[in-house]
Amino acid sequence: SDQVRKRMSVHGIKSFKPPRHQYPHPYAIIGAGYNGIKTALYLLRDGQNDFTIFDRYDKVGGHAWLESANKTTRLQTEFATYHVWFGQEWSSLGCTKCGGPPVDWEPWPCRDRVVEHFELCAREYGIYAHCQLSVDVESADLVGREKKDDRYYQLSCRPVLPHRKDTQGGEKLEHHKNATEAGYAGAFKPDSKRKPFVFTCSCFCIWPGNLINPRQVEYVGEDLFNGFIEYGVEMRCDYQNVVAKNVIIHGHGAFTMENIRTCCEYGAKHIWVVCRKRNLTCPRVVSWFINQASPAITAAHCLNLLQVAYKLCDYDPWDMHSVSCNASRTNASVAQRTRFGIGDIYFLSAAYGLMEVVVDNIKRCSAKTVHLESGRKLEDVDVILKCVGMLPDSTVDKVVKAKFMRGYWINGDPRRFSCADPDGIYASNFSGTTIGPGAYSYIAMMKHVWDCPNEWIQLDEAGHLNLPLHYAGDPDPDSPAYFINARHSVGTSFAYAILSPAWRDKSAHMDPYKHWVAHYCCPVEKLLEAALAEWDDYEKSFREKGMVPKDAPYIPYPYTKQYIEEQYEVHKKDTSQVAK
Repeated sequence: SDQVRKRMSVHGIKSFKPPRHQYPHPYAIIGAGYNGIKTALYLLRDGQNDFTIFDRYDKVGGHAWLESANKTTRLQTEFATYHVWFGQEWSSLGCTKCGGPPVDWEPWPCRDRVVEHFELCAREYGIYAHCQLSVDVESADLVGREKKDDRYYQLSCRPVLPHRKDTQGGEKLEHHKNATEAGYAGAFKPDSKRKPFVFTCSCFCIWPGNLINPRQVEYVGEDLFNGFIEYGVEMRCDYQNVVAKNVIIHGHGAFTMENIRTCCEYGAKHIWVVCRKRNLTCPRVVSWFINQASPAITAAHCLNLLQVAYKLCDYDPWDMHSVSCNASRTNASVAQRTRFGIGDIYFLSAAYGLMEVVVDNIKRCSAKTVHLESGRKLEDVDVILKCVGMLPDSTVDKVVKAKFMRGYWINGDPRRFSCADPDGIYASNFSGTTIGPGAYSYIAMMKHVWDCPNEWIQLDEAGHLNLPLHYAGDPDPDSPAYFINARHSVGTSFAYAILSPAWRDKSAHMDPYKHWVAHYCCPVEKLLEAALAEWDDYEKSFREKGMVPKDAPYIPYPYTKQYIEEQYEVHKKDTSQVAK
């Protein structure tokens, strides 16, 4: 008969899944921050113990939290969707290491608690046994020919003596000066008691991050200012200098939000935020709503959510320079070169007149006065905090010999991977304000390509591997190749999901999991309770410090449970229309 039987038995096939590729040499992970630890979790999940993590620091946590952050810094996004063991393999019901889903953690932990959580994960999962700390990878060299199966890589490693600050205040350290001028490769002093060595690997990833060097700016007449001037990062600022003082914060990115919060907590008299462009700022509730949403919310919905808080600033976020929309405001997109700053204090301080946004640029300084390019003068200024952005590390390209990025892959090589927490916002839909879901996805994609290299080869040879390309010098002359933006990242993820059904199947659970863990660890009631308690603490503090009159009317928190529940229905309607 030519008919196929309803039931058949197939013998000799162990699995219909392609076997994991076996490499002759171990894996190398450069960087023991968020992404480095997450990579280790994925390898250990699959029983792959043949890897080593290298980091120039003496502990896990990464540059952004160990160096760039202030002692006063707090996580701006929710811990529920940020924690490094985020993922159904490590943070779902039945998982016990690290406590499983972090239901008992505070929603927005401080800098020291964030570092503590990295250490907890590294300890509980045995990651420390794979770490080579206080080791700087000075170069990663290809041995053999590109695209040849027998190629491998040699990492030239030098033990170093890392020097970190752990107290707030004081000038930049010596290696900060070196890094500002020449990048972080070679910025630390060599450890003469330990010998340099070479590590051979078959695949490697590098996680350099993008919060590396503060953008340097020096004002004309800075020496005439007769006040306190410092960068608002790297624990440089002693915030006792802002108590009862008039403060200018120069810039409007994520670190600006941190400095507004800290200045308010220390009792600053008045804050001017001076910036060339006013960027979108995200309240706590809107950040949570975006992170729990599955599927993503539309940019139009996001802007309507933001409008509630922006009423306190007497400003309409739809009028922001970064927003493009139709006349009826039913469709929108956002394009700005900095990511969301997140926090409610931005809106509360503006509502009381404690913080004022001045869209202008600093031309020069004189005694207690800042002269703006428009001709306006800000007088009786005591403090200037520089928060004009962070620059990537230009030496990364030299270390890994990066000429360009093809998607996330260095020089289009599927065995060399890098993703530096893509910068900016370029979206008509929003699915996250935090690294957790993104890292969960792109590191799994990296490992999928390592495990199934033939898929990449077949797609490439067939001419289907049309991934975004990025070269050094784009968009700025000093932009390195590895430093991709959010548009490049989103394009890469969408393109590979279309090209690879196998990867699409592996990642299908990720959005539903994100929704589950956000609600399980931080349900809306818990979120609102924490946000309202923080809001009320600031109301009380403003009066105790004499920042506002004691009899000033209290400003109610702008979001309610009823409003959020109504937004669930808006989201359902939006997504059902897209499905149709």
